[in-house]
Amino acid sequence: MKGNRKLKKVEISELTEDLLCQILRRVSDPGDRKWVSEVCKQWFALEGLTRRSLCLLKISPLRKAINLYGEGSLPKNGLYGLSSGGGLPKLSKVSVRGRSCVGIERWLDRFPNLTYLDLGRCWGVDDNSVEAIGLLCTCLRYLNLEHADISDDGLRLLAHGRCSKTLKTLVLARCYDITDLGLSHLQNMQCLEELDLESCGDEDTDVTDTGVIAAISSNRSLKKLNLGRLTDVSDQSMVYVAGNCPNLEILDLTGCSNVTGAGVRAFSGHRCLESLVLRDCGEFYWSDIGHMVLGCKSLKSMVLSTPPMNDSVTESISRIVTLIHEW
Repeated sequence: MKGNRKLKKVEISELTEDLLCQILRRVSDPGDRKWVSEVCKQWFALEGLTRRSLCLLKISPLRKAINLYGEGSLPKNGLYGLSSGGGLPKLSKVSVRGRSCVGIERWLDRFPNLTYLDLGRCWGVDDNSVEAIGLLCTCLRYLNLEHADISDDGLRLLAHGRCSKTLKTLVLARCYDITDLGLSHLQNMQCLEELDLESCGDEDTDVTDTGVIAAISSNRSLKKLNLGRLTDVSDQSMVYVAGNCPNLEILDLTGCSNVTGAGVRAFSGHRCLESLVLRDCGEFYWSDIGHMVLGCKSLKSMVLSTPPMNDSVTESISRIVTLIHEW
């Protein structure tokens, strides 16, 4: 019949992505869209491209922990949109490690009972962030600020904030803008049990004995201390730590090239030290190790990467010492 046109049969696989997207934009029912996304990888991707809304998380007010460890940015309002108007009063643990655009100033007040906050390797954590933590966190016990862009002034604001009376663990590893002056403010944190200062400072403002001694001068409750890669820290700090940290159990001195046998011997007689890491440290002898091991009855483990300068070692010492071969 004239005027009748025979429609050409087309397989769905022959449709271009643009045409498929036009079809998917007409599908509004969430259930239908879910079925579409499960057809194949291509349709899964196209369904995502044509969404008009996105629900990240729906969190119960009874939720006690949030773990958003990973890469990429958080929403523009950070975690603010994850809770209802009353916030999340039961939430005690938040980890956004590795994320960017954290924006904690916008949502921290919604979690009044926060005790654990991991912001390690988060892009955008600065002095404003730690000022907010100091002001708003009254129950905080664990804080990880690894690789944060904080200065001495930011550390001052944190150390004199409300969390300074509750904080037990503080990680400042690779905070390159911190100097001895900033560490001196940690005297106000008298409840710290774990302190990580690995690779703090930079080539121009290395952390020295002055900063380390100031940081722990008012804190006798310290149990774990990491001074790794602080190349300007010497035996002077070791003598001070050994004499003023009676509860210290774990000490990491990896890469402290100015710590020598005299620093090692300072811990002879320490009553609580259980683990000592001396990888890539300065010059010392087996006699230094022996003196320390025999005098420190609590010691259970010692890690070395370079054998001391002579070969005389007793069996009692060899049971405790582990040699790590660096390649």
